[in-house]
Amino acid sequence: MSVADGLLPQEYQAVVAPAMQAAAELAAARGDPYLYNDLACMLALMAMIRDLCDLYQDKWGALGQLSTPAQFSAAPLAGCVMVLSEYEIEPESIQSMSGALAAAYVKLSSDNIFGPERVHIQKAWDARLAGEFDKANAFMRQAAAAVANAIDGWEKNRALSRA
Repeated sequence: MSVADGLLPQEYQAVVAPAMQAAAELAAARGDPYLYNDLACMLALMAMIRDLCDLYQDKWGALGQLSTPAQFSAAPLAGCVMVLSEYEIEPESIQSMSGALAAAYVKLSSDNIFGPERVHIQKAWDARLAGEFDKANAFMRQAAAAVANAIDGWEKNRALSRA
């Protein structure tokens, strides 16, 4: 995500980088060193970026020096594409995987799976603004875990209802 194709560098540092770090750490803690292999963590990445984009726009939008709303809207999926690109996945596979992620995100959103992470993300945002970066990172990890746990629970309930 560069200035040419997405968020400005300071926006990336505020909304994508913290979410990516938290999602990668959670994937590793869940036993997978490759973030892209853990669907719940990739979807958590999208949810966290979305929430951080909202907070960023609320805080700095009145100043008028932001990327466009469309760029902020595209940031969650673009963050996932960045992850996939880092692992040198074929472009056709990235397109297919990003389409599947987008569809899964919409499905989970319609099932009201997202939300538990918002309190943690707000706390992370406030801590980051106060210069308390270790605290902010801890809250981001809690947000990632909240989303992944909600998704894991949703998947388990879905599997049980099919049986």
